[in-house]
Amino acid sequence: MPDRTRPVRAALSFLTAVPVGRGGEIGERDLRRGVALFPAVGAAIGALVALVAWGSAQVLPAFAAAVLGIAFGVAATAALHLDGLGDVADGVGASLAGGDPAEAMRDPRLGTFGIAAVTLDLLLKVSLLSALLAGGFPWPVVGAGALSRVAPVAMAWRLHYAGEGTGTWTDDVRAGTVAIASLIALVVAIATAGVATLWMLPGVSVVAVLIGWWSNRRLGGVTGDGFGAAIEVGEALALLAAVAVR
Repeated sequence: MPDRTRPVRAALSFLTAVPVGRGGEIGERDLRRGVALFPAVGAAIGALVALVAWGSAQVLPAFAAAVLGIAFGVAATAALHLDGLGDVADGVGASLAGGDPAEAMRDPRLGTFGIAAVTLDLLLKVSLLSALLAGGFPWPVVGAGALSRVAPVAMAWRLHYAGEGTGTWTDDVRAGTVAIASLIALVVAIATAGVATLWMLPGVSVVAVLIGWWSNRRLGGVTGDGFGAAIEVGEALALLAAVAVR
C-alpha cells in the first residue's frame, strides 16, 4: 500500500527544518507530487510564528514578542529563505557593479547588499508583526505564509531552472499545480486575513514577477535562491499590506 504521506513529508522537508523525509527515503518524485502543498506548509509556519508571538505578547512588550515570533520562523525554516534573499541581493549588487551575479551568489560569504537586504527584511517583519499584535492574535501572518509559498510554484512553472543540484521537481510543475496551490493559499488567506487578501496577493505577485524577470535575464533562469528570496520578500510585503489596510 502506497504511503500517502510522502508528498506531505517531501514538501515539509523542502521548505522547513522539520526532520521528516531525511535519509533518502523521500525523493524528487515525492516532491513533485507535494509541490501543490507548499502553501499549506507556509500556513503552518505562519501559524507557528503567530502563536509564539501572541503567546509571548501576554507577558512581554509587543516588539519583543514579535522578535521571538520571527526568530521561531527563521529556525523552523533553517533560514533557507533568508539565505536565498541574501544571495539574490548580492547578485543584484554584483550586476549593478558590472560583475558576475552568479559568481557573487555562489560565494558563501554574505556581501554588503546581502547583509542590508536580510537586516531590512527582518526589521520590517518584526515591526509589522508587532503592529498586528496590537489588535490581538495576528491571523494575517498565517495568510501571508500561505500566499508567499505560491511564488516558487508559479516561478517553477513559467521559468527554466538554472540552479545547481537536480531541481527536477520543477520539470513537472504545470498550470494545474499552480491552480491547486493558489486555491489552497486563497482559502487560507481569506479565512485568516479577510479582505486584506485583495492587497496581499498583488504584493506577493509583483515580487515573484520581478525576481523571476531578473533571474531569467541575469542567470538564464530561476534558482533555489530566487525561490527563497521571492518567499521572504513576498511574505514581508503581504504583511505590509495587511497592516496598511487594517
